Amino acid sequence: MSETLHLDQRLRSRPERLLAVVGVVMFMITLLATLAGVFSRYFNLHGFEWSFEIATLAFIWVTFIGTVLAELRDENVRFLGLVSMLPAPARAALDALASVALLVISGWLLYSASAVLMRSGWTPTPVLRWPAGLTTLALISAASMLAIIALVRLGRLYTRREQVK
Repeated sequence: MSETLHLDQRLRSRPERLLAVVGVVMFMITLLATLAGVFSRYFNLHGFEWSFEIATLAFIWVTFIGTVLAELRDENVRFLGLVSMLPAPARAALDALASVALLVISGWLLYSASAVLMRSGWTPTPVLRWPAGLTTLALISAASMLAIIALVRLGRLYTRREQVK
């Protein structure tokens, strides 16, 4: 059985709670910036051109924070019904395979995002003239956290395997 957190487990780590708070703040920024843009267009107000750029940036961060939280809580896409019917060694093997796959994908994302950051990280955004790398940093931070999650899971699987011997 996987040692990840489930909905019925109320105990959450401090980093997970902090990540959830940052996600909520980013969601509120997305919502408020979108509403500001909608109202400014509806009432033909000028000076709110920045709102959709802020909303886009915050939405990207919300998406990647949500991905990490879903992985932490074991709520990402899985075939739990099929996996639960397998014997314990097969479940452990699939857990290991899933963790290795997560680690490989995270490594590839880190490599790719780093290349994008190096090429265009300081390119200014159209309206606010902020560095475009702020969006790429969301991917880099999410891929880093996912890689850490995968390594921790692999370590737990290895430790559990050693205790069984």
